[in-house]
Amino acid sequence: MPIKDESKKAHRLAIKYLVYRDRSRKEMTCYLSEKGFSSEIVDGVLSFLIENNYINDERFAMQFGKSRIENKKIGKILLKQELKIKGIESQTIENSLYLLYKEYNEKEIAIACAKKKLSVCSSSSTEKVMARLARFLQRKGFPSEIVYEVVTLLIQRVSNNDLSSVPSSLNKDAKEFYPFKTSIDQG
Repeated sequence: MPIKDESKKAHRLAIKYLVYRDRSRKEMTCYLSEKGFSSEIVDGVLSFLIENNYINDERFAMQFGKSRIENKKIGKILLKQELKIKGIESQTIENSLYLLYKEYNEKEIAIACAKKKLSVCSSSSTEKVMARLARFLQRKGFPSEIVYEVVTLLIQRVSNNDLSSVPSSLNKDAKEFYPFKTSIDQG
């Protein structure tokens, strides 16, 4: 196949690949390489996509992060790992995490996840429930200090059968969590 035809085909496939969702530079490189295009063709297509703002790793990191936080309720640690896998540079990851978790309170997300998990947890042993909950929150990518605070808060409520009184939003300055009735998105 002549180089011009191969380049046109690569451009068409790249645009088609971007229709479903935004992609990172690494994702596009891997996709085109797997389709058998030469590195020269891949580089040319990437240059075109970047120049025309079809690919923008900063925008991708924000969109991907927002989607993962809203749909999967994950913490900073897991999101950082996922963005690294997608080939996003460290500085872009740090900027995105800062902006995303400025908008979304990580502790509130952890509480929502924990409350949902507790609703399906069936064990009479408080220690077992605490351990399960802590491991679950760690797998979701929450830092250990948030895991500790959330588990401690919720286990106190569970032992008193008072899970509904856990606040959905927390005052950062508050030393204690005040019991009051709230509704929380447990998605």
